[in-house]
Amino acid sequence: MRNVAVFFGGKSCENEISVLTGVFVLNLLDREKYVPLPVYIHTDGTMYTSKKMTDLDVFRKNKYENFQKIFFDGATVYEMKEKKGKIKRLLNVDVALNCCHGGLGEGGGVSAMMEWCGVPFASPDLTGSGVFMDKGMTKLVMRALNIPTLEYIRVNERDYEKRGAFLLKTIDARLKYPVVIKPAHLGSSIGIAVAKNDLEAKRAIEDAFALDNRVIIERYLEEKQDVNCAAYILNGEICVSEPEAAFGNGLYTFEEKYVKRQSDRGVLAGGKMQNEGGRVLLSGELREKIRSYTKTIYKRMNLQGVVRMDYLISEGKAYLCEVNTVPGSLAYYLFCERIVDARRFFSDLIEEAMSSAEKGKRVLATGILKSVSWNRK
Repeated sequence: MRNVAVFFGGKSCENEISVLTGVFVLNLLDREKYVPLPVYIHTDGTMYTSKKMTDLDVFRKNKYENFQKIFFDGATVYEMKEKKGKIKRLLNVDVALNCCHGGLGEGGGVSAMMEWCGVPFASPDLTGSGVFMDKGMTKLVMRALNIPTLEYIRVNERDYEKRGAFLLKTIDARLKYPVVIKPAHLGSSIGIAVAKNDLEAKRAIEDAFALDNRVIIERYLEEKQDVNCAAYILNGEICVSEPEAAFGNGLYTFEEKYVKRQSDRGVLAGGKMQNEGGRVLLSGELREKIRSYTKTIYKRMNLQGVVRMDYLISEGKAYLCEVNTVPGSLAYYLFCERIVDARRFFSDLIEEAMSSAEKGKRVLATGILKSVSWNRK
């Protein structure tokens, strides 16, 4: 039996979305193979665990007083008993799985901590996590990989404060209204808006800066389809899912994604929507392009675990929108026909991480301190 740390929550606007993913994964882990250790990261950064964390009601009630406050020392997890001023060893972690959406949790904080602690990680590492948390950096990587993305403007808050009026004048000249405006580091459609003129753009930019210090302004596609495609490694080989159309036309907001969740799906063929009441799949040349782009990104960026790429389809062309290194529900639905099949899928992620974990590389001691003299005078 292996001890599996499942991280979720985090200092992020997506904390509650992450709780949904974390609890989902905890309830589906194979108990015949694994002993799950829930690791909930509060919005203040404190880490907690409790056997009760498999129940969503625990988080709805916001009652953390009965949770165990924990910390990592290498692969060992300790409980902090603050009232008694003591610490208690709980267990050693064999492997970790990241379910944190947004913030440092998805942006490399958890992966860096696990690498530092020497714990095999069934999710992307620090480099991929950090790069793809920033939509502007993602654009630069896609350009280097020759993968199409939409035209955009990236602006920092400090630059906007100095030259905001000039930026508003250049939006229509460079991109043409309408445009999509979104925080550079947030997911789940938080802070996203469509602007049709300078006044709406100014309002949307300032709203986005209330959530992030960098903003992306992107060309808006009037007729488009959102398509998801994911990849993970199994037995050393990259497995790519069938591209699946996620949503309808227009802007898919946070409310629509999580509050008014649509259940109707259709099938895309040749870039056009066909409703068949089941999964939404692409076929033909466009399908192969998206799967090829997905595999290229995964391979060239040396990713691990499951990663979902989101595309926009318009006029028979695919544009990479963003890369999710911790996708909702770990994108099991792109590989599994039934929820129960997710148990095997999560096991595959964990076993691959265990088998591919690199042995610690030797740290070279240069001995330079012995050869350097320091005269304080």
